[in-house]
Amino acid sequence: MRGTRLRAAGRGAMPQSEGEPPAGSGLEPADDTGDADDAGDIGGGRRRSSLPSTAVGWAFLLAVVVAVIAANSLLAHWSAKARPHEVGAGPPAQPDPRQATSVAQREFGLLSGGGWAQAWQLWSVTARSALSQDDFVRLNSECRPALGVPYIIDSTASIDDTTVSVAWHQASATGTATVVYENGAWRFTPDAQALAEYRQGADSVIAERKAAGRCR
Repeated sequence: MRGTRLRAAGRGAMPQSEGEPPAGSGLEPADDTGDADDAGDIGGGRRRSSLPSTAVGWAFLLAVVVAVIAANSLLAHWSAKARPHEVGAGPPAQPDPRQATSVAQREFGLLSGGGWAQAWQLWSVTARSALSQDDFVRLNSECRPALGVPYIIDSTASIDDTTVSVAWHQASATGTATVVYENGAWRFTPDAQALAEYRQGADSVIAERKAAGRCR
């Protein structure tokens, strides 16, 4: 009879899941909700940790932008310092005495051809202070010299790096002019005798030349 009751109880009992404690044992089945919550906490922690990563990324990007701006500022400062010598250029060009001879040839060509205003524009500061452009044009217009007679350069000599002496003659007339390098260009200066004459003023020079029969 006892064996029969045990079998009946065995047949009537519900099958237990593996890992579940026997009914009435006083043990409760494991609650997966806590694990899920823990997992949720872990997952939530990972989502929160993405915020510092994003901040680090923005900080790195900001640092790159600042570095680029600083580099551009340094480059602009360096370019501004280099600009007086021209971008990509070496040291300023040195005076070339051959250009002084070329300026003297241009001056003599203008004088023999009647280009008074253009000839005056080639003058140095010292020469321009002796006679204005208008007075020089008026002087040679009212007391015209012989035109078409060329000036011949007899010789040139470098006095120093910025001064070249030019000996010339025109028919029987002779003289020595000077070409000086000033403000980045070669400028013509008539001989000392001509400058002394010009300082008397155009009216005085015209009267003297007419009296001497030097006007055409």
